[in-house]
Amino acid sequence: MQDPMDMTGLWTGQYWYPEPWEPPMGFVATIGDNAGLLTGSTSEASEFLASVDERADIRGVRTGTAVSFRKYYDGDGAYGHAVTYDGTLSTDGQQVEGCWSIDDYSGTFVMSRSLQSFHEEEREESVEVRAPVS
Repeated sequence: MQDPMDMTGLWTGQYWYPEPWEPPMGFVATIGDNAGLLTGSTSEASEFLASVDERADIRGVRTGTAVSFRKYYDGDGAYGHAVTYDGTLSTDGQQVEGCWSIDDYSGTFVMSRSLQSFHEEEREESVEVRAPVS
């Protein structure tokens, strides 16, 4: 039986800087959850270079609803660095809210399962149900 808290899938999110005048930054994450070990990647628009996407790899853990991962930017955009994310997965497994930090600089974030991945799963289930039996 699959863990109902399994985070495998496509997620969309935003993070906020501590400065109130900074707009939120959007990102898309593809996450694999193997019994609580998280891997994956994110993509977001660079805040420093126009028309450049910042890419980062994710590595972390999920224990129940506690989620902790590091996002390692590859440096192809503005620069390479790592950001720590600590959050809580909602009891329905659809959203994570928490804080990010780089040393003593931090802000908040939220990410939700993408409707696209939900509809893909729903479509796969309906195809499985309708498949003819040989």
